[in-house]
Amino acid sequence: MKLSRRQFTQAIGAVAATAACSRKSFGFAENGPKLGLNTWSLRALSQQEAIPIIIQTMKQARLQDAQILFTHIEPAKFNPVFPVGVFNPPKSSPTPQQQEQQKATEAALTQWRLSVPMSYFENIRSTFGKQGLRIKAYSIRFGSSDAEIDRQFLMAKALGADSIVTRLPAASTGVVAAATDKHQMIVSLQVADLDEVKKQLAASQYFRMDPDIGDLTKAKIDALQFVETNYTSMSAFDLKDAMPGGPSVPLGEGEARVKAVLQFFKDKQVPITAYVDCDYAGTGRSPEEVEKCASYARGIIGQV
Repeated sequence: MKLSRRQFTQAIGAVAATAACSRKSFGFAENGPKLGLNTWSLRALSQQEAIPIIIQTMKQARLQDAQILFTHIEPAKFNPVFPVGVFNPPKSSPTPQQQEQQKATEAALTQWRLSVPMSYFENIRSTFGKQGLRIKAYSIRFGSSDAEIDRQFLMAKALGADSIVTRLPAASTGVVAAATDKHQMIVSLQVADLDEVKKQLAASQYFRMDPDIGDLTKAKIDALQFVETNYTSMSAFDLKDAMPGGPSVPLGEGEARVKAVLQFFKDKQVPITAYVDCDYAGTGRSPEEVEKCASYARGIIGQV
């Protein structure tokens, strides 16, 4: 059917209005912080069950973008489900047999990464897209070879992600930086050692920081002061509350200065994604807790 110019203009206007409504309904901010979901909040979900529950959670909490955890994408046989609650370090070193089993698992995972068709990831992307949702970042552990790292960038792109999030060992900086420059894709570095991360940022124009303000607080670092100093090097951040030197707690009950950090980005009009990351007691597979966290944060930045 051929449209008149007037009909065409009206149709374009209707599409734009629908898109604007959809963006508003999910709390999208053109300027200032917008909220997303770090699926670490649902870390106790196995890969087999994760995707539909993540989608349900995002729709329930009105979060359009996800930073999706690798254990929710890669086959469960290669990755343990993260437990609910506080992590305890292993009480003893692994036995030689356990070490051999781990090597075999890692080798099998590498082979899977090198051979899995990109359609596997494209189908996951499509599943989210049909619900009006997006995988914006892929949170991974990089492999050790050039070929495996290259494939991980292709996986992230097939998922629709515009960045990879990782904690990057110093020894891997060079090879990952080269792959980052090749693919021209943002790699967001989680902050463990600030001095080391600052050195790594110089290795590629596509390296950024993705700090967790709760983890900063646990390390007795003032989260607000950190973002005020480093926000121009940040691509996103994880929105978590915690006690200094202590555990994670619900948003607003700790000292991560959640309200002040969100207000800072709102006042600065910085278009940055704050990924809701609730890992306090009672979370791990709970859409209701994610919704509570998102509602609290949305009230601060004035999105309804």
